[in-house]
Amino acid sequence: AKPGEFPGGYPRRSRPHPRAGRRRVRGSPDLLVPAGFRPAHEPRAAHFSVPPNLKKRCYRGRRAEGIRYEKKVHEYLDSFYGEHYLASPWIKFFDEGKWRWCQPDGLIWDLARGVITIVEVKYQHVELAWWQTRKLYAPVLQTMFPKHLWKIEVCEVVKWYDPAVVFPEKVILACDVDIPHSGFKVHIWRP
Repeated sequence: AKPGEFPGGYPRRSRPHPRAGRRRVRGSPDLLVPAGFRPAHEPRAAHFSVPPNLKKRCYRGRRAEGIRYEKKVHEYLDSFYGEHYLASPWIKFFDEGKWRWCQPDGLIWDLARGVITIVEVKYQHVELAWWQTRKLYAPVLQTMFPKHLWKIEVCEVVKWYDPAVVFPEKVILACDVDIPHSGFKVHIWRP
């Protein structure tokens, strides 16, 4: 058999180690940055923007199932919150000497409380949601909406929740997306 093949001739599937491509976070020995993720360090400016020129992708399998679920969540949140919900806004921000874009799955404005809730939709509960909301979207939104006027909260909306998923902070299971809480909320919603 050739290298990389089984003795029977079937090609070997090479799967990367779960921690491959991840790097440690300064000051936290157990926290690893997901491969390919770039956090916002100190955004200097940010504003809502038209989307960058990206090719439309065609997804299949589990990824397509996740996209369909996200669309249903957007429809549900739009019908529930109406004009206080903004689905998939593009935000352009200046960080580390260059302009970048990010796109939270949704934002809910609670004008009475002065709170913006970042909504991250995932088919199942994953650590990446924490990185996206806490280390990318929240710093960018805090640049746009000053701390003395607006508070930023986060909520991951999932179809499946697994409490065994290793997570950087304590998770609060929320009966509603916009319940008042500064911790990482997870709302389980099944259409």
